[in-house]
Amino acid sequence: MSEELGEKPVTGTQSIDRACDLLIRVINSDDPQTLSELVAATGLAKGTTSRILSALERSGLLARSTVGGFEAGPVLNQFAVRGGAYTALIGSLTPAMERIADITHETVSLAVTGHNGIDNIAQVEGSYLLGSRNWVGESVPSHCSAAGKVLIAFGGATVPSTLAPRTTETITDFALLDQHIRKAREVGYAVIRNELEQGLIAVAIPVLGANGKAIAALSVSGPAERITPGDELHIAQLMRRELNQVQGLQQEGAA
Repeated sequence: MSEELGEKPVTGTQSIDRACDLLIRVINSDDPQTLSELVAATGLAKGTTSRILSALERSGLLARSTVGGFEAGPVLNQFAVRGGAYTALIGSLTPAMERIADITHETVSLAVTGHNGIDNIAQVEGSYLLGSRNWVGESVPSHCSAAGKVLIAFGGATVPSTLAPRTTETITDFALLDQHIRKAREVGYAVIRNELEQGLIAVAIPVLGANGKAIAALSVSGPAERITPGDELHIAQLMRRELNQVQGLQQEGAA
C-alpha cells in the first residue's frame, strides 16, 4: 500500500508541507531529533515520517548525528558557508592561522563538513616555495583527510558509506578507519600520510563549538620530507595552543 493504514492519500503540496515541517523542526532544535520525537511532535505516522526523513537525508538537507538523531545536513551547512555564517569563524581564526604558518612555514587550512566530504573554507600559505596547493573551495573525502578524521572523531561529521581509494595508502577498511578515529579522539588530533595524495602529510585538530562538538577543523599540511612522524605531536600542540589563545581572548572580550 502506498499510504499508512488509516491515512488519507496526500497531494504533492501536502507532502512538501510535511517535509518542510520536519525540516524546520530539526533545524530549530538545539539537539538532534529522533524519529520518535518527530512522530510525536507532528502526529504523522512513523512510516511516513521515516520516508520523508530518509528523502531529506539523501538530498543532504538532513544528516544523522553520532547519537542517532537528525540534524542539519551538509547542504544546509554549505549554504551557511556561502551565506557568510562562517565569516566570523574565519575572521577570528585567521590571526592564529597566520602565526602557525609563520612558525611551521607550512600551509594552514580551515575546513568544515560539506555535502560531498570536507569543504576547505580558508587557507594561509606557508613560506616554502614548494608547499601545499590551494584547497579553498575544494571538497575532499573525509576518510582520507586529517580534517575529515578529526571532524568524525569529535561529532562534526559521519563516516562515509564508501571508502574509495585516492592512493595506494588510502584507508579502505572500515575497521581500520574506526581505529584511526578512536585514536584521534583519544589524542586530540588526526594525521594522514599519503592517504589523500602521495607525498602529502597533514595534521588536524578540532575546533569545538559550545556543545563540545567539532564545528570545523584546523590543519597543517606539507610534503613528507618536511613533516616527519616526530613533528606531528608538536604541530598539533602548536595549533591547540594558538586556538586556545584565540578562544581565551574571545571569552575575555565577551565577559
